[in-house]
Amino acid sequence: MTKVRIAYITTQESRDVFPLISALKELLDKNNDVAEIYLRAGEDLSAAKEIDELMHFASHAHLVIFSLMGGKKNLACFDRLVNRLDELAVPIFAQSGSGKPDPELLSVSSVGTDKYRRISQYVCNSGKENFKNLILYVANQFAGGDYIVAEPQKPVWEGIYHPDFDRIPSLEEYLKRMHVDGRPTVGLWFYQSFWQSGNTAFIDRLISEIEGQGANVIPVFMYSLKDVELGTKGAEWVIENFFMKNGEPIIDVLISPLMFSLSMRSAESAESVDTLSRLGVPVIKVITTYHSLAEWKESAQGLAPMDITIGIAMPEFDGALITVPVAARDRSEIDPLTGARITIFDPIPERIRKIVRLSLNWARLRHMPNEKKKVAIIFHNYPPRDDRIGTAFGLDSPVSVLNILREMKDAGYEIPSLPKSGQALIEEIKSRLTNDRRWRSPEEMEKRAIDSVSRAQYDEWFEELPTEVRSKMVKAWGEPPGELFVYSDHLIIPGIINGNIFIGLQPPRGFLEDPAAIYHSPDHPIPHHYYAYYRWIRDVFHANLVMHIGKHGSLEWLPGKSVGLSDSCFPDVAISDLPNIYPYIINNPGEGTQAKRRSYCCIIDHLVPVMHNADAYDELAEVEVLLCDYYQSVSEDPKKVPDLRKRIWEKVCQAKLDHDLETSEDAAFSDFDSFLEKLHDYIHELADTQIRDGLHTLGEPPEGSRLDEFLVSLTRLSNGSVPSLRESLARLKGHDYDLLLANRGKLFEGLRTGGQIIEELNELSLRLVERLHQDNFSKEMIKAAEDEVLGTRSQKIEEILEYITTTLVPNIKATEGELGSVLCASQGGYILPGPSGAPTRGMADILPTGRNFYSVDPQAIPSPAAWRVGVAHADALLKRYLKDEGCYPQSLGMVIWGSGTMRTKGDDIAEVLYLMGIRPLWEKKSGRVRDLEIIPMEELGHPRIDVTLRISGLFRDAFPNIVHLLDRAVEMAASIDEPPEMNYLAVHIAEDAKEKVAQGVDPALARIQSSYRIFGCRPGAYGAGVSDAIDAKNWKDEKDLAEIYITWGGYAYGRQSYGITVPDLFRRRLSRLDLTVKNEDTREYDMLDSDDFYSYHGGMIAAVRALKGEAPRSYCGDSSDPERVKMRSAAEETKHIFRSRILNPKWIKSMQRHGYKGAGDLSRTVDVAFGWDATAEVLEDWMYEELANKYALDKEMQEWLKDVNPHALQNITERLLEAVERGMWQATEEMKEELREVYLEIEGCIEEDKSLEAE
Repeated sequence: MTKVRIAYITTQESRDVFPLISALKELLDKNNDVAEIYLRAGEDLSAAKEIDELMHFASHAHLVIFSLMGGKKNLACFDRLVNRLDELAVPIFAQSGSGKPDPELLSVSSVGTDKYRRISQYVCNSGKENFKNLILYVANQFAGGDYIVAEPQKPVWEGIYHPDFDRIPSLEEYLKRMHVDGRPTVGLWFYQSFWQSGNTAFIDRLISEIEGQGANVIPVFMYSLKDVELGTKGAEWVIENFFMKNGEPIIDVLISPLMFSLSMRSAESAESVDTLSRLGVPVIKVITTYHSLAEWKESAQGLAPMDITIGIAMPEFDGALITVPVAARDRSEIDPLTGARITIFDPIPERIRKIVRLSLNWARLRHMPNEKKKVAIIFHNYPPRDDRIGTAFGLDSPVSVLNILREMKDAGYEIPSLPKSGQALIEEIKSRLTNDRRWRSPEEMEKRAIDSVSRAQYDEWFEELPTEVRSKMVKAWGEPPGELFVYSDHLIIPGIINGNIFIGLQPPRGFLEDPAAIYHSPDHPIPHHYYAYYRWIRDVFHANLVMHIGKHGSLEWLPGKSVGLSDSCFPDVAISDLPNIYPYIINNPGEGTQAKRRSYCCIIDHLVPVMHNADAYDELAEVEVLLCDYYQSVSEDPKKVPDLRKRIWEKVCQAKLDHDLETSEDAAFSDFDSFLEKLHDYIHELADTQIRDGLHTLGEPPEGSRLDEFLVSLTRLSNGSVPSLRESLARLKGHDYDLLLANRGKLFEGLRTGGQIIEELNELSLRLVERLHQDNFSKEMIKAAEDEVLGTRSQKIEEILEYITTTLVPNIKATEGELGSVLCASQGGYILPGPSGAPTRGMADILPTGRNFYSVDPQAIPSPAAWRVGVAHADALLKRYLKDEGCYPQSLGMVIWGSGTMRTKGDDIAEVLYLMGIRPLWEKKSGRVRDLEIIPMEELGHPRIDVTLRISGLFRDAFPNIVHLLDRAVEMAASIDEPPEMNYLAVHIAEDAKEKVAQGVDPALARIQSSYRIFGCRPGAYGAGVSDAIDAKNWKDEKDLAEIYITWGGYAYGRQSYGITVPDLFRRRLSRLDLTVKNEDTREYDMLDSDDFYSYHGGMIAAVRALKGEAPRSYCGDSSDPERVKMRSAAEETKHIFRSRILNPKWIKSMQRHGYKGAGDLSRTVDVAFGWDATAEVLEDWMYEELANKYALDKEMQEWLKDVNPHALQNITERLLEAVERGMWQATEEMKEELREVYLEIEGCIEEDKSLEAE
């Protein structure tokens, strides 16, 4: 008989390669002439030489088999191979890895229906026996063989595996032999393919380590999807039959190396999350990386893009807690028979030990009595000042912690006494040692410390660290214990202890304590005190779990691998094996995701603060009244018009609105009606802007009028298929809503402006909601509410009101569950996953909160919806620049962050692609981006813009695939042969490459370097550095800020580069920018809420100004309403936020409700405004004056600040005086003197209070 020759190409090597090799060996042992097989994984067919080798074998082959998980798209060379095989007339069998019919693969198969079905069964069922019979079957059918062939055998898809058993035991048999009462029990499930192929080394190591640490383990192999045809039962069945009995869990924690998402892959598996919820135990996601062990250890990135997508991002949809790699892929061995690389997943012993400790710590929470549990609650504290204890965006953190304490006390936790209020809690913390070292002597600090760590104890801890970590810390901070928070050779610990609860302050990160590092060390290691603090929590206080309160701290941003951390990464060093629970605002999925992936936390998402309209106030309201008088007088009493014009102009100047509108008296009076239309438009847009109503408090849903306003805010835009309430009311009243929005200052019927009509619509929305509220939001009362408020009925209005009564109100009420989720996690429970985003951006369906939020599938970015918004952004940007400059920008710089990308599904990415004239192509079924294509110039309608990106460290970590996508887009756009005036990107790259070649650089390298357009932080580092310098007051002028910006951001990223150090190239790119832009997609927070905004975007502006000698145009995109994108200059956006929020008594009073925390946030607002002016010069003198008058000099404000947070008043006045001293604000002498008096008075009060405390 003829030896059968088979070429076998697979993209699921872990399933196919090892069993096929085993089958061939067994056959050859009996008959050396039975078969010859050429076996390759798809990734080994990337080079022409490899493809030629395959073709050489195939030219004499009887059959070529393709087993392609995910279809042909996962084998880049598939079409080329098929074309060449067709030329050779070689029979082809091709199918998807799942065995499901794939039309593309079926169309190229040429083996006949019966043969196809039989071969498919052998391949899909896999395993050594099936592959033996596959070989023999192919030999019979294609090579004239006459072998006895068995039918395809259904494999065992689910079962218990343990290396001590020589067969598959039943659960009862296994438990009888292996279970030890009184021990925690760990569930461990893993892919059936690992078991079937014998690739279980890391599973064996996990089992051994779990048992070695004193726990039971139930290891189960499984196929995650239920498939009747294949005979697989799926994840739900496995949970119910191996990890539960009689509906109750028999495990305490589940370790899962599974990839993808159980709940996303099919309709049948959508119930997986419900089953996991019934199981009710934490799911610890461990990673099997496709890097080799050496690659992973050496990689600053940590994991490959595909690892991140399928091994991390997608399992987050199931509520899994992301941890670390436990196995790395080894492909070093080549099988001599088939030429295939043999894949083995080697265990990573140290990471396995760590993950088992962490898992068992979660498991023990389920059995430990609450009165025995010790909990460390950590307030963030940045900057490390006494006005900023409890840093947490949008959250009243002190009262939230008090609510947690109350819940814990009710649940039996040992808490002898509860603070009377959040204010009292803060006062107690401030009475002890804090992170603010300015006000107390070292002796007093030591006296007030809750505890200390001796030099001997710290030396012992320090020696346990990897050598690499120790050397970095010593280089930065000196020999242990360093100098920070050290007294008499002891490291002192801030915080308070209340029974079994420690409430502490996260230690200072180190940049403000070592300001020189800002200029040269973006990846500055943690101080000795930081490490000692977390070790003290674990090993001295003996915490069973830790909670970090609110967005966000420094732990998850410490240096180390981006994701898939090692024991040399500083977040891992600090958090160690402590279960970490992290209440986090729902609208910041990016930074929350970073906490999940780099501090192994369980997120408990919390509601955003209530949003409502800013409304007109003070002088704005007075101007509005005059405008109404004017329009009335025009038609009723024209004699009054001249005087009203004069009074309006005087009030405009008094309010400095002429600055906002950039108009003079002559220009205004040359066409006064047009001026009034513009003025009215501006004031109404400000009044209609959404602002926050104070802060959210954990577990407290809004009530009363705040609930009504929030519901109006949540339905202002459409939510999926539910239309916008305001827009629907406009149509009901016969108005064109978009026309009104575009003409707020224009007069319509009845002498009402568009803005006034919009205001009436908003009031009508509120009245409808209030009427429903009177009847406890009863669905049955919707028609009555319509009759009473509207006098008519509308099906669309009823649909919206039903959405409010049946969905929104119950989901908002469910906010109470935030505290229950905190307690559930504290007791080792499973927290349901949920979506994340900005609820008021048409995403109200993401509610309720209290869940472990997930983000996005990175491969589905940008989405088709994001593409539409991104194109609108780009059009608005180019239109605005044309208006400002009369031409297109040749080069622009854009700041892109991870959170916005997650919330919008890629608006910014779409904008960048469209500016370059490139568009994505999507897979119809999955919605994932499958490719890019060039937009023809005649369709594009604008030149291809040269776009330079400054990405955040989070974006780099979360979206390496998008970095690659954008890098490819640059290459595509730059390769198009077009007139120079239509392709600025190609022109600039060619010019730069030519210049480099002239300098002696290799042409290929010159082209690569000239094409760098994506810049970010140093690998392992985060931030832009500018805010650290400004907070530390460690800068002189914009040149200093520019150098910091370049130092921190001068690292290039792309398909072939990961953090290449190229500060000079970054400097060159910045020096050529015409325009900078940073978009925002929600009004739930804005660019004056965080120092990151001015550090990244303001820092870019400062750098360009320093390098070019002139400021670039700088824009801020606003897609808070995705259907109606706006573009403002940075200065305009600053004024808009000042007018609508920062100077608004409505907002200020809402913050005053929150006492200490509200005052601290006001203090930080002044810091951020100062930072924006330092970098981008966007504040005018009147803005500083208003800040001073409302935040520092107003007597009622002073008394309130002195009462709740005197350090806030101290910082506000100090920062305003710094603006004067630096020449940023030309304050009057009287103003300066008043501020100095307030500063000296409050400084004296603080020092006096400290001295009284000391007594």
